Amino acid sequence: MENEIANLVISENPSKTSAKLGLVPLAAKKPRNADRGKKVTVETNIRKLSIAPNQPIFKYAVEVNFVYQKPDGTECTIEMSKSTKKGTEHDYDKIKCQKVYEEAVGRYEALRKGGPFFYDRQASLYTLTKLQLENIAFDVTQGISKRPNFKKAQFILKKVDESFQSTSNDIKKTVNPCPANADRTLLEAMNMVVSGPAFENKNVITVGACVHYLIDLKNIDVQSKFYEEGALYSGVGASKSVKTLEGSDRNAPSIFMTTEMKTTLFHPDDWPLLDLLKSYRGFTTNLKANTPAAQRIEKALVGLDVQLNYGPHVGLGADGIVMKIRKFSTSAKETNFLVDGKNTNVAAYFKSKYGINLKYPDLFTIEAKGKHGKIHFPPELLVLCPNQTVTNDQMINNEQADMIKMSAAQPHIRKSTTDSVVKQVGLASNNIHGFIKVEEPVKVDAIVLNKPKIIFHGNKFANLDDPKSRFPTDFNRAGAYFIAKDLANWEMVFVQGEEVKGLADQLVSEMRTNGMKTNPPAVSFIVHGDLNTVFQKAKAAKRQLLFFVVKSRYNYHQQIKALEQRFDLLTQEIRLETAEKVFRQPQTRLNITNKTNMKLGGLNYQIGSESFNKPNRLIVGFETSQRSGGNPDYPISVGFAANMLDHHQKFAGGYVYVKRSNNVFGSIVKDTLVKVLETTKKNRGVPNDILLYFNGISEGQFAMLNEEFSQHVKEACKFMSPSYQPHFTIIASSKTHNERLYKSDKGRIVNLEPGTVIDHTIVSPVYNEWFHASAVARQGTAKATKFTLIFTTQPNEPMWNLEQLTNDLCYDHQIVFHPVGLPVPLYIAGRYSQRGAMVLNENDGPIFANGEVDLVATNAQYGYGNKALFNTRFNA
Repeated sequence: MENEIANLVISENPSKTSAKLGLVPLAAKKPRNADRGKKVTVETNIRKLSIAPNQPIFKYAVEVNFVYQKPDGTECTIEMSKSTKKGTEHDYDKIKCQKVYEEAVGRYEALRKGGPFFYDRQASLYTLTKLQLENIAFDVTQGISKRPNFKKAQFILKKVDESFQSTSNDIKKTVNPCPANADRTLLEAMNMVVSGPAFENKNVITVGACVHYLIDLKNIDVQSKFYEEGALYSGVGASKSVKTLEGSDRNAPSIFMTTEMKTTLFHPDDWPLLDLLKSYRGFTTNLKANTPAAQRIEKALVGLDVQLNYGPHVGLGADGIVMKIRKFSTSAKETNFLVDGKNTNVAAYFKSKYGINLKYPDLFTIEAKGKHGKIHFPPELLVLCPNQTVTNDQMINNEQADMIKMSAAQPHIRKSTTDSVVKQVGLASNNIHGFIKVEEPVKVDAIVLNKPKIIFHGNKFANLDDPKSRFPTDFNRAGAYFIAKDLANWEMVFVQGEEVKGLADQLVSEMRTNGMKTNPPAVSFIVHGDLNTVFQKAKAAKRQLLFFVVKSRYNYHQQIKALEQRFDLLTQEIRLETAEKVFRQPQTRLNITNKTNMKLGGLNYQIGSESFNKPNRLIVGFETSQRSGGNPDYPISVGFAANMLDHHQKFAGGYVYVKRSNNVFGSIVKDTLVKVLETTKKNRGVPNDILLYFNGISEGQFAMLNEEFSQHVKEACKFMSPSYQPHFTIIASSKTHNERLYKSDKGRIVNLEPGTVIDHTIVSPVYNEWFHASAVARQGTAKATKFTLIFTTQPNEPMWNLEQLTNDLCYDHQIVFHPVGLPVPLYIAGRYSQRGAMVLNENDGPIFANGEVDLVATNAQYGYGNKALFNTRFNA
């Protein structure tokens, strides 16, 4: 076990070689949409950085190496300044670099005179004056590391071969249609410089590279939260990004800073893990991992970084060994392993190795990942690492809803609070180091796109300008469904003794009103929680649909959906509490039947649109929720959706399990697109045009989409036929940006109207980008989605058409009668991604072969690709 830990900590940096991306230009810049819609004024959180001309900026490369002694006596060198680790381990590596840099400052006058100096705590040092000594190298053995096997640290500083000197006049060099040819030296320097006041602020902690949280919130009018279970507490701060944008002149771009308020939950810092466990309801010091209480607590802690706190590991701080909680396992007494060929258990091991008598040997152990397998630790010997934010998966009470409410301030309040937080953090200084002025947030003109027509059966049009509507884009049914499906053989399922009398009659009547031909359902009951038998009998009876009506407290949803996948049998579930509203709320009845018709392959309404009127254009969306079915080491589920059914406005899809990586889409683009193309060909013919959306894409991945993903698309088309060469377009989208946009309405700050588009001034000067607000914010402040045109074989397709098509796709949800927050192929793909994680979790994780996840077997066993339901919108 000790060797396993040593191997964890002392490992050479992996070397990776791959062809350089970014030397191919993205899609050529197109003219903006200047008149296709209504003009409005938009306020932003984007500030121009006015930089004094001719200011030189010098960049130096910093290399910090730590040398350790291995158990066999040999030495191992690790470069901390190019750390590829994540989370706490990455933060600790930056602390190590900072410590060695401070030693260098103390030793060399050249790092104290002149300046100012801006060190990123990794591999770059920026300064506004040239160093008197430009090559510095030394070793240090004392006062740097507390780790017993630490030998020395090495510090090397030298000029950067490329971009050694930049000036404030080099803004135009920071962008290029070929991403790899952009010289980002000035941007990197500006990022460091504008963060200087925040880094120096004693009331601020920095998480990652660019999110600064306030410690004392007394001057900020934001409610704070604390949760007894887990000792979770809320923090408020600001994130920032510095980038080159078009500005008022595309040919003379400017540097801007975007600042966004962040409200986040934190785990407590440096708590003994045992004390944290004691804060949870149902915890006892002999709790077993397989009990409901332990499983609930486990969900709150999986993925958390903890540090070893026994024997030689006590008090090491940033030099300590960090482990990530994978799961809870058997107790220290019950967990056995071999030491020198002899069987022992965790409790006996710690007694013999360290003389530690565990106080709680009957408590579950913490399972972590070792280099060669699992390692188990008693919770009493672990402490939490600091500055860890709470993920959505770790929220087991009402935390997520509470955080949404905290963030859901009305636009005018959010904007003023954001401005206040930014100033408190130190990101809005009027004059930074005498050469940067942070200006007031910019205002820009925007276009509100025209709404599409919504057409029901019999060419009846919905009214999208009804003054009685609560929101301007909500619409009501104007007639029967555009394509209504038949439901002849279905079954309504209740828990035994909880039947809702008359519910079936209400729903059958509603379905018939909307044009569906429907028979009354058979009725069955869940007895003693036995869902499996219900599915077996329904499958034998060849039911089209199993319609479940159960109380929310039963928590059957995940099991129902996993059984749907296993039996290839369509399901729909409503809460019994919702069913009781059916008798008095017509809208509830309609919402339920809207979903039923879509699941069966219907189309509730058609969208009449100049842009969304090409039956031969295949539209595909890829999205992932990044959830892994309850364990960070499980594969994640990538969802996809496409208009591959018998009508070009019907979307369906599925999910694929992939290994977690920085490129979750790349490995599946070709095969997934082949499956989608084959399905489309079968249902309505081969498309001559393909549009692909990828959500959650960062700017650093643009080159990968442009060069690698475009090649995957070509390969998929070639697989269909060597002569098949349709047009295709790739668009990246993201909501993880920092930009916030508000409509300026006669001096008031309000939410953007749905359909608002901005494709100038605050976008890239070299890429085709636009911000798009598609849906009404039902509470709080709407956040626009950012779209970037990456690749296209149709250079003459105007921007307004892509913008209008994207907007129209947001109206194609079909179940709710208003636009949603993403174009439907992405919105539905996101739901499929969540379904995949749910099915994986219900099946207790992926299939393994020889100790490794077998992705092929897992996808075959738990996916929908080979199911009849793949040809339906089963996840409606």
